[in-house]
Amino acid sequence: MKRRILLVVSILLILIGIFLLIRVAAATIAPKGKGALQITSNIKAQVFINNKPLGETPLCRCDQKDTIKQGEYEIKIAPDDKKFQPFVSRIKINPGVLTAIERIFLPGSGASASVLTLEKTSGTDPQLFIATIPEGALVSVDGESKGVTPLNLKNLTSSEHELEIQKQAFSKKTIRVRAVPSYKLILNILLGTETGPDETQDEAITPTITPAPPTLSPSKILVEILNTPNGFLRVRESPSTQTPEINRVKTGETYPFIEENDGWLKIELGDGTKGWVSKTYAKKIEE
Repeated sequence: MKRRILLVVSILLILIGIFLLIRVAAATIAPKGKGALQITSNIKAQVFINNKPLGETPLCRCDQKDTIKQGEYEIKIAPDDKKFQPFVSRIKINPGVLTAIERIFLPGSGASASVLTLEKTSGTDPQLFIATIPEGALVSVDGESKGVTPLNLKNLTSSEHELEIQKQAFSKKTIRVRAVPSYKLILNILLGTETGPDETQDEAITPTITPAPPTLSPSKILVEILNTPNGFLRVRESPSTQTPEINRVKTGETYPFIEENDGWLKIELGDGTKGWVSKTYAKKIEE
C-alpha cells in the first residue's frame, strides 16, 4: 500500500516538474510584452524606428533576442536610391504576434504599401479588418467579393486566405494571410496608381503634336486636365490604355467635351482631332 502511495506521489511530482518546465520554456521562447517585426521592400532600404537605425531590408526581428517591446512606434523606410522619398508610418507592436510592413517604391504615385498586424479579441472566431487609402476599394477573399473598404469581416475560417484589393485607376493588391482564432487581423493598405503608360514618368519623350488653343463646343461643357505625375496626359485613339497615343495635353488646359465611356472622356483638340483621356486625371466642367 505504501509503495503505491509513494509511486502515485512520485508520478505527481514528475508531472508537476514537467508542467513547470513547459511554462518556463514557453516564457523563454515567447517573452511577455514583446512582438516580432518584419519589413520588406522592392529595393534596398534602411529602416529606422523612432529615428534610430534598426537595419536594412529585408528585415525580420523575429528571433527571441531580437523581438521588440510592445507599444506604438514610428517606422521610416529610407531607400538607398535617393530619387525615392522615404516611407514613414506609425505601427503598433503587440505581444506574441508579428507585425509586417511591405513597401513598394515606384515613381510618383505608383508607390504602394501595406501594414499588417494582429490584435487579441474577446471572442474565439478569427476576424479581419481592411482599410485602404483611398477608401472604397473592392475586397475579394478567395475569389469571392466581400464589400468595399473600410471592411470588417467576422466569418472567416482559421486558415490561409488570398485577398485581392482593387479600385479603378489603382493597381490591384494581392496578399496572402492566415486567419487566427481569437485574433483580429488588421490590414492597412496604401494603393498605388496604375503604372501603365498614362501614369508613368516619361520626361525624355515630348509631345509629337502641339495642341492649339481649344475651341468651345456648342454645349459649353469642357474637360479640364488635372494635375498628373508628369504634367501632361496622353490622348488615346480609343477608351483604353492598350490603344495608340495620338496626342498629349497639359495640366490646366481645357477642351470641348464630346462623350463619356466607362472611366474615359472624349475630347476635341484644337486641330479638330478627337481622342480619349482618362477620368483619373480629367473632369467635366461648365464654362
